[in-house]
Formats: sequence, C-alpha cells, structure tokens
Amino acid sequence: MKTGITTGTAATAAAKGALIYKLTGNIEKEVEVILPDESSIKIPLIFKNNLVGVKKWSGDDPDVTDGIEIFASVKILNENRIIIKGGEGVGVVTKPGLQIPVGEAAINPVPRKMIEKNIKTVLNNNQGVEVTIIVPEGREIAKKTFNERLGITGGISIIGTTGIVKPMSVDALIESFKCEIDVLLAQRYNLLWLVPGNIGEKCLSKENITPSVMVSNYFNEAFKYLKDKNIKEIGVAGHPGKIAKLAMGYFNTHSKNSPQANRFVKEVLNIDYDFNTIEEICNKYSFDKIAYLVSKKIKERFHFTKVSVKLFDMKCNKVGEYLE
Repeated sequence: MKTGITTGTAATAAAKGALIYKLTGNIEKEVEVILPDESSIKIPLIFKNNLVGVKKWSGDDPDVTDGIEIFASVKILNENRIIIKGGEGVGVVTKPGLQIPVGEAAINPVPRKMIEKNIKTVLNNNQGVEVTIIVPEGREIAKKTFNERLGITGGISIIGTTGIVKPMSVDALIESFKCEIDVLLAQRYNLLWLVPGNIGEKCLSKENITPSVMVSNYFNEAFKYLKDKNIKEIGVAGHPGKIAKLAMGYFNTHSKNSPQANRFVKEVLNIDYDFNTIEEICNKYSFDKIAYLVSKKIKERFHFTKVSVKLFDMKCNKVGEYLE
C-alpha cells in the first residue's frame, strides 16, 4: 500500500523551499526533508501567488487533507532565532490539554522541530527567520476533522510524529479520541461519557449531558487509556444493538470482531420469539438489565469504580439505564 506525507512534512518542505526562494530567488522543483528518524525524502514544490508550497498526498490512507496545498512565507530576522507561526487556515488552540499551549497555532512539537532542523540547513549561522505556515483551504477542511471538538479553531492542525502517513486510519482515529479525552480532562470534567457514534452523542445531548467522546468501535483502547489516566468513574451510552456487545465481553464492537447481540439480548430479556434487529424490540422491553450487565462487565475487565450506562433507540427514546 502507498504511503503519504503528514501535514508536518508538507509544511517543512514548504518552509525550506520558501527560505531558498527568499535567499536566492530560485524556485526549486523539490527539496529534501530530513524526517524525525533521520531518514530523508524529496518533496516536490509548487509556486502560486508568489508563495512556495506543497500539494500534500496521503497515499492509501483516507485523509481529508489529501491533495490540499500548504504554503509558507518567510521573513529574515536580524537576530539568530527561528519563529514559527500559523497563518490563514492553520488552527489556533483554545482549550488546555493539547501539546500546544492555549493561544498558539496548532503546529505540533514534532513538525515544529522538523521545520527548525530543515531550515537550519539553509540559514547562515548568524541568521534568523520567521516562518508562517498558510493553508488556503484549511478553514473549510477543518470542519471535517476533530479540531472543533478539541478546541482548535480557524483551521487544520499541522501534525505528524514520523513525517510519513501510513494507511492506518484506525490508529489516527484512536489518537484523535485520546487527544479529545486529554482536552476534557484538562477542563476537569468529573465524568466522561463514551459513545460509539452520532446516536449516543445526540441522545445524551437531548438529556443535557455533554460532552461525550466518540470512540467508534474501539472501546478497549478508550477504556485502557482512561484507566492509565487513573479515571475511576465513566459513562457509556448508545444503541443497545452496539452497547450490548460490551456486556458480552467484546470491547471492539466492529462486526468483524464481534457477533450480533440478538441472541444475547433474547436470552437476557427472556424473549420467546425471533427478531431481525434489536431496534424492533426497543419499544416492547426494558433494557435496564442489559445496561446493568454492561456496567458489570466493564468494571470486571477494567476495574473502574463506577460505570453508568444509558441505552437509546434510533429516535433517542431511552430504553435502558443503569446509573451509579
């Protein structure tokens, strides 16, 4: 499968190319970028509106930043230091808990180090430079990311720890909700509710329970992360067709990794007829016992002190609950 480059690598190449252009007037076709592991990669450059940039590619990873253009502008300083700023389309951090302080551009530490290291190969020893990263499409692209949930406003984040994007979007998803958990913990929320998707989030919101963290099918990773953070009390909410799988001991609830919960629900609720979907019986039975068993199984496996559970049908009617 094809690899790609991170926004951090693209920004680094743009910055290096922009500095060469500033110092020499030459627009290079490509620049060599040193990656965090000390290997290097050649990145093609583009030139638009008197700015040097890079058209990012993501390989076979389904990334919303694939194909966007990332530019850099530079200003030579009279002092020997490097300043890295975010321009149009680069988000600004507004909540604590991330790797970047509140008020700073959302350019993560590894990309910042990459930019510094690579432009130092071009600068003279006594020169300094101010680099501004610009993403013209950043504000619109950010609407398709987790940035708003993380408290990053006005654009995308410049990220990447290795410089290379491998086709592992699951890992990216898990890292995203871990960051969201960090942000919420930094805001001192006493109880975090985990939901698999939009149903759980929407239904909790109707009960004025916010915020919630979307973890998709990856409850195992979410529970482990919260346990590592020494969290004692959590909540879980969603449709019983998905959440009941937790009571069965399946903490990756994807259909590839867990069976349907129909048989389990039928046995627990003592239902004497067959049904195609759990939604069919949501208005006929209480799922309180399922909610209790979900809480019990999570506590047995991950040793949280309290686990509250709320179950909703597709229309956000509450069909089961266990509160602690």
